[in-house]
Amino acid sequence: MLQGKRQNTHHSKLPPPGAVGGIVGLSTVNPRRKCIVSHYPLCDNVLPFSRGIHTVFVRFLDNNEIARFSGIWFEAWE
Repeated sequence: MLQGKRQNTHHSKLPPPGAVGGIVGLSTVNPRRKCIVSHYPLCDNVLPFSRGIHTVFVRFLDNNEIARFSGIWFEAWE
């Protein structure tokens, strides 16, 4: 039973800020472009459509472009 607390209903696992990796699975982005997680938006959507944050802002290291992607497309590199 819900306790009335805010929850991330998307159950997305977001990378920590500063994580280095790439955007994989999208045909519009070269998966070999290195990027770093810059920050998260304050809110992804308004209620009742979405709860929780599931997107990240990344900064590409080749040209300092900042873009917003769903957290599922970011893959951290080790």
